Amino acid sequence: MEEYRAPKLIGKRAPLNCLVLPDQHYRAWMAMQRYNMSFGEYVGALIDRAAGLPNKLDGMHQT
Repeated sequence: MEEYRAPKLIGKRAPLNCLVLPDQHYRAWMAMQRYNMSFGEYVGALIDRAAGLPNKLDGMHQT
């Protein structure tokens, strides 16, 4: 396994290039509309959620 190398930043963000299945793309698009988030914000929230960190998705459901 290779060592982690920090990505080249664009502003304060790192690019993330990936391929998803068409059905996954549609579900992500639907979630983006529902939560009023960009694709990057949505993916970032999912990554944080998977790591057990606070995230925008769970924060939206707190009262």
